[in-house]
Parts: sequence; C-alpha cells; structure tokens
Amino acid sequence: MKDIIVLLPYLLKYKKYLFLVLICNIFGAIFSFGTIAVIIPFLNILFGVNPEVSTAVPFELTAASLGNNANYLITLIIHHYGQSGTLLFICIFIVLITLLKSVFEYLSSYFNIPVVNGVPRDIYAQTFKKILELPVFYFSNERKGDIMARMSADISEVRNSMTASFTAFIKNPLYIIVYLVGIFLISWKMTLIIIALLPITGYITGKIGKSLKRVSHTAQKLQGDILVFIDETLTGLKIINVFHGEKQVYSRFQHNNQEYFRNMNRSNRRQSLSHPLTETLTFVSLSFAIYYGGNLVLQHDSDLSAAKFIGYLLAFALIVSPAKALTGAFYGIKKGAASVDRIKMILDAEASIVDAPNAKSIKTFTQAVEFNHITFSYNGEKIVLNDFNLRLGKGKSVALVGQSGSGKTTVANLLPRFYEISQGDILIDGTSIKDYKLADLRGLLGIVPQESILFNDTFFNNIAFGIENPDPAKVEEAARLANAHDFIMETAAGYQTNIGDQGGKLSGGQRQRLCIARAIMKNPQILILDEATSALDTHSERLVQDALENLMKDRTSLIIAHRLSTIKNADLIVVLNEGRVVEQGTHTELVTANGAYKKLHDLQLI
Repeated sequence: MKDIIVLLPYLLKYKKYLFLVLICNIFGAIFSFGTIAVIIPFLNILFGVNPEVSTAVPFELTAASLGNNANYLITLIIHHYGQSGTLLFICIFIVLITLLKSVFEYLSSYFNIPVVNGVPRDIYAQTFKKILELPVFYFSNERKGDIMARMSADISEVRNSMTASFTAFIKNPLYIIVYLVGIFLISWKMTLIIIALLPITGYITGKIGKSLKRVSHTAQKLQGDILVFIDETLTGLKIINVFHGEKQVYSRFQHNNQEYFRNMNRSNRRQSLSHPLTETLTFVSLSFAIYYGGNLVLQHDSDLSAAKFIGYLLAFALIVSPAKALTGAFYGIKKGAASVDRIKMILDAEASIVDAPNAKSIKTFTQAVEFNHITFSYNGEKIVLNDFNLRLGKGKSVALVGQSGSGKTTVANLLPRFYEISQGDILIDGTSIKDYKLADLRGLLGIVPQESILFNDTFFNNIAFGIENPDPAKVEEAARLANAHDFIMETAAGYQTNIGDQGGKLSGGQRQRLCIARAIMKNPQILILDEATSALDTHSERLVQDALENLMKDRTSLIIAHRLSTIKNADLIVVLNEGRVVEQGTHTELVTANGAYKKLHDLQLI
C-alpha cells in the first residue's frame, strides 16, 4: 500500500476521474455477480424444486430477504408465462445484466485512461522542472546517462505499471469484495473457510513482492549504467576507433548487458509466479469449501440446496480471475515503485542555491562587481581560489589569465551562482549577490563559453533563445554584429535552417559566432567570456575576435583567456596562480614588470 501512497499526490489531481472509476467498478462488479445470482432460481426451475412464494418481504441485504423476493417474482412470472417462459425471461435478464456490466467496465476504462497517462506525464514534467532548478554542481556528481535513464526508462516503467496494474488495482479488489459478499449471502459457512485461508495467500504474495521490488531496482540501475556507457561511447567514438578500443568497449558493454539480462530474468520469473501461485492457493481454498459444502448438500442442510451449491461454485470461480489479476497488479506496482524510488532521488534532491527570504530585485547596476576575499573549493577538497580579490568597474573589461587549474573558470562560475561560495562574498553595487533574486542576477549576465553550447533547433531560435516574441530584425542585427549573417544566409532556409545536434552542421568558428550572436541578442550588462577563441584557427579567431569587440563595446566584461593576443586592450589583466592573484595591471605594465605575465607572453610568442 505504501507504494500506492507514493503516487497519492499525483493521483489526487485526478480525484474526479478516480471517483467515476470507483463508481463504475462498483456497478460493474454488482452486475457481474448478478449473472450468477440469477443462475440459482434458473437451476431451481430446471430441477423442479422452485418454492412457491406468494408474499414479498421488506428489502434487506440478507440471503433470506433477497431469496424470498427473488422467488416471489419468479412465482409471479411462472403463473403468467409457465416454466418455459420463465426460463426465457431469465435468459433475457442475464443478457441485459451482462450488457450493463460491459458498459460499466468500458466506462471504468474510459475514465481511468486520463489517470494512467496523466500521472507519468506529471512525473515527467515535475522531474524535468526539478532538473532545471538544481544547481550545476549536482550534475557534476551524477552521470548524465543515469539521469537520462531515470527520465526515460524509469518513467516508462511507471507508465507501464500504471497502464497494466493500476486499473487492476482499483477494479479487482472491488470485484473480489462484491463476490465475497455475494457468496457469503449464499453460504456464510463455506465462505468463512475461504476467508480463513486468505492471510496465507497474502503473506506469500507479499514476500515475493518485496523481492521483486529489490530485483527491479537493481535492473533499473543496470539499465542506467548501460545508457551511461552508450553516451560515453558516442561521445568518444573517434578515440575508440583510432586507439583500436572496439573490443575493449564491446566487452565492457557485454558485461553490463549480461548483468541486466540476468536481473531482468529474475524479475520476470518472480512476476510470472503470480498467476500460477494465486490460482493454486485459490483452488486449495475452493477444495476445502467444496468438501464442506458438498457434505452439507448430502446431509440435506436447509441452508444450502443443490442449486445454491452449484451457484456458489460458479460465483467462486469468478473470484479466481480478479484474484490472479490483483496479484499480477500487486507485482506490477512493486516494479513501478522501484522506478519511482529512483525518480525520487532527483525529485528529493536539494535545490541548495535559491532566493533568500527577502531577496531584492535588480535590473541594472551602476558601480562595480567586487570579489572580496573569496576562498572556494569543490566538494571540500583542494582549494581552487584562495583569498581572491577583484574589482570589475561598470563599463570596464577585466581579463583573467594563468595556467590551467589556476581558478579562472571558477571565478566565472561563482558570479552567476552556479556554485555557492565557501568564504568571502561577491558584491554588486555593495550588496551581496546572495541578497538579489537569482533570476534577476542571471538576467544581468551573458556568457560565451569555451565549448559552444547550442540546441538542435534553427539559427533563429538559437540566437533568440530565452526571449519571448523576438523581433526578426533584431535577430538579424545580432547575427551581423557577430559576423554570422553571411554563413547563415548561405544555408537552404536561412535563419530557419536547423543546425543539428550541438550545431554539428557548423564549423567551430561558426558555432562560436552563433553563441556571440545569442549574447548580443540578450544585450547583457555583464559579459563573461570563457576562453571564447581558444579552440579556433587564426582566421576563425579573427572573425570571432571582431564579433567579440562588437559585443564588448561599452559593456562590463570578465574575460578568461589563454591567448594573450585577445586581451591586450583589456582595462585590467589579472594573473592567477593556484587560486591566488600574483600580478595585475595593463598589458604594457605587466610586460614591463617582467614577471609571470611576461613569461606567459614570451612562451606564446615562441
């Protein structure tokens, strides 16, 4: 039951549909049992033992009241139409009851469909929304393929579980209850024997269900491992081919694939055990009841006639199918619950970088961005920035240079609050960035990353990304300033041409100029350039550099650079070494100082 409770917040959204499903299943169960209830008077007529009843009694939900009134109606019909006519009447009545049962079963499915499709949809939406809210560092500790597995395979498993099991989990208990009430009214003595054996069935089913959930959880994790490995393989395919790693990679994949195969076998075998186990236990119960009830008939017990006994057996046979389906649904819910547990690892993850309780709004800044005594490390390990200080005045450009691992990119990651600072603070116009609304803070910023991050969409939508109802003229103007308009217009559909996955149809320089056009389109007040030209050839670098100069004009810029030729005109150059500022000044001042910057400068000249 606790596995259903996990889904309860999602199910409550569809309480109207669930209520209708419940009502339809109740009527469906009643009409389903009604076909059997009519069999008893049918048999009494057939055997010629139908008692004459001349007076109806007040309606009560008891065997005596229901039996008396049923016999009273049959007596009236026999008097008017004879026994043959009464049999025809009963047959027509059975057809009508069956038709009503079918109608309510269809309506139950009809109203249930929005639930079984809506809950997975809502989980999908909530999980994706949560991914957008989680801080960047969360994904540094998680494997992308595993997250994709939870977003795809696990949610698909929840959908399959809902489709195959949830309907049965609502329908079958109602049918079993109605059938039990019905056979209890026919013979309470026989029914008590069956009910006494139910705890044994429940215990065995529960034990198998727990093991099934555990095995399913392992299988889903292994499927995530396979998706992780496929993602890594696709990313590194060139290296695999050049270094002849195909056999090694295939061997590792086969190992994971075989483990998944074994776990799925265990999972499916446990689930396949549900039907034969339930059927066996049900018929064990029935055997006890037949033995006891048969003796009552042989002893001519007044409470159990031969017709009632046959009707009882037919009614009990109806319980077998929903009991088997309920057990299968129980195991299906267990499998789905294992996937829900994995999805909840994302949903329950803490979004640690959030707005302060009384966060301020900021739309512009007038003075400076200040890094005051920043000390920072990733996951509490090696210190990346150590007592770092920097002032970035409005309208000024500041460049950070230094060897790889000196902390340059970390500075760029701290300003948008991708990571939270360990010690110190970052101020904008004298106020901590933690005191501003996160959306407003990031609204001030534009980033041109080292690795071009583009989306499998058109040129137009990539340039206008994040802007509602963009003006096509402004999109084109941004592309022109980024030196991207000409190569865009050379494509078949111009700005409406799809650029492929990660801009795979474009060269490195074209991708970077598209990123610059996107930044120009946003028109940020603070620009972060993270080694935007480091991976380009000389010609592409010149085109990108021209675009960057257009972008940085009259704008506050934080530039991270390896190529010193791109930052000669910066207002301030800061040299970092192992997280500390070792030099700062203009290009001319630093070359003249003959220090760390001069060494970097000379190495690049060589």
